[in-house]
Amino acid sequence: VFLYWRGDLSILDQPCLALVGTREMSDYGRRVTEQFVPEIVRAGFVTVSGLALGIDAAVARETMAAGGKTVAVLGHGLGKIYPSENARLAEEIVEKGGLYLSEFPLDVIPGKYTFPARNRIIAGLSLGTVVLEAPEGSGALITADLALDYGREVFVVPGQIFDPNYSGSHRMLSKGHAKLVGSAADILTELGVVAPETSAAPYDPK
Repeated sequence: VFLYWRGDLSILDQPCLALVGTREMSDYGRRVTEQFVPEIVRAGFVTVSGLALGIDAAVARETMAAGGKTVAVLGHGLGKIYPSENARLAEEIVEKGGLYLSEFPLDVIPGKYTFPARNRIIAGLSLGTVVLEAPEGSGALITADLALDYGREVFVVPGQIFDPNYSGSHRMLSKGHAKLVGSAADILTELGVVAPETSAAPYDPK
């Protein structure tokens, strides 16, 4: 019914793209994030993720490093940031013109169902969802499934077939519901966006 927020709410008027993945980020997943995010920022997108450890935190940091704005959707109230390791990151997001928000009242602590519940907000805010790295059972897959339910685009980065950190990603691809992407340019092409070489430009859905 309500969204509680801190930061610049007006950035939600800009096109948003969710980038999600596992808390147990691999070196390969980090490289994928470092490669994808700057180009997505240059294309004029606000990134959306969940402020968890691993991929979520890397997306936020890479977005700000590229001069972009990011949204973090929390699985708990705004009264205290979980995990505590990301408390400073949450402050930096606001300081650099971003936003974090939650549907939960201030004093709600994270529980078994709060993080899956927040994933529908991540999917709902975004034109599409990019799964950067996801093992079986990853919450990123919940976000992707919700995005499909909402009629949004879903993109999946593949990994090695022997890598359990990509078993969930590969299963989603095998179902034929998501588009395999090997670069940020693949995503932007599917969305009808051309990224400029150096600076961000507004997304034009026409």
